[in-house]
This record gives sequence, C-alpha cells and structure tokens, in this order.
Amino acid sequence: MEKKSFLKVIILLFSVFFTGEVFAATETDVREFLNETGEGFIQTLGLVDKAEKYARIDEMIDEHVNSEYMGRFALGQYWRGFDDGQKQTYLSLFKRYLKSLYKAYPLDFETKGIGFEISTISQKGNFWDATCVIELPEQYRTENFEKVSVVFKIEENAEKFYLVDLKIGEASMLVTLRGRLTDMFKNAEDEIGWFLEDFEDLTKSNEQRLVLEN
Repeated sequence: MEKKSFLKVIILLFSVFFTGEVFAATETDVREFLNETGEGFIQTLGLVDKAEKYARIDEMIDEHVNSEYMGRFALGQYWRGFDDGQKQTYLSLFKRYLKSLYKAYPLDFETKGIGFEISTISQKGNFWDATCVIELPEQYRTENFEKVSVVFKIEENAEKFYLVDLKIGEASMLVTLRGRLTDMFKNAEDEIGWFLEDFEDLTKSNEQRLVLEN
C-alpha cells in the first residue's frame, strides 16, 4: 500500500474508534478512555478475517459516529429544501457513504509499529477536542514523515461520546465533505432527486470496489 493511502485509512479508522461510551467528563477520564479505545482499534485492525474486521468497524460507525449531525452539516443550506422522506433517504445514504470511505482501501497491512499518544484535550461546551499523535510503522515512514497530528472533535451527549469531525492541520474532514456534497448538489442543477441518485451511485461505486477486491 502507498504511504499516502495507508495514512488516509489509518486516520479514518482512528476517527471511528475514538468514540464510545464514557461516564465521566474530566480530562483525566477522557484521556484514559481514548487510550483504551485506541488499543482496541489496533487490535481490531489486526484481525485476520476481513469480514470480521469490516463488520466490527461498521458496528462502531453505527454506534459511535453522529452521522446525522455530520450529514446535516455537510449538506449546508440545502438541507432545508429536503422534505422528510428525502432527508431520511439522504441520511441513510450518508451513513453508507461514510462506511464506504474506508472500504475503498485495503486493510491487510501489518499493525505492528502503529502507535499513538494523546497530547492535549480541551472542552468547549458539549464538545471535546482531542489531539492525537499517530506514529507510523517503520515501513511507511520517510525521513521527514514519521508521525502525524490529528485533532478529533467529539460531541458529548447523554453520557456518551460521538465523533463529529477530525482535522489534520487546517483541513477538516467535515468541511471537506461539505464541499464535496454541495458541489455534487450544484452539478445536479439543485434537483434533489438527481442529487440523491448521484450520491447513491457514488456510494455504490465505493462499495462495489470492496466486493471486487475480495
């Protein structure tokens, strides 16, 4: 796997596993939780059975990623023009699309050497920003590229944490998704039905790639 592709899938999957139940709102407890969950992520990534690995990751997305919040944000002002049925169809597609993103990459790499460290955690209302330094395995390193810093934005709601965004430098996953989907909506000439058809075709294309590779 190319170094850039490896980094993309590692960051995407860390975003899935750095969410879950928590029953304390102190920085110490959040840090402990993130470290424990990070270890669980690496163990899951190292599973030999691909079907089991994909099923586990899908389950984590269903349970711990606030895809509704992300989907509404990604659609921006166009969300208000959808009727209830169209909103439901879109949100279902959006969750499938999130799952299809990591499935576009092979997950058969060696997990030995992957490391992470929580460097800072800060709270802003119901949201937490957690900065994590991901250490790449030896075979994917370069002279000037051994670690990457990622900021995970997590929503705290009813004694549970949900991932809503991640940032690398100034690049936000959520803002990138908004740009991608609003451009798609404009290309569909602002026709909601055409947009939903295009979005489903894109999602199916990603899902089909996984089927062909396995």
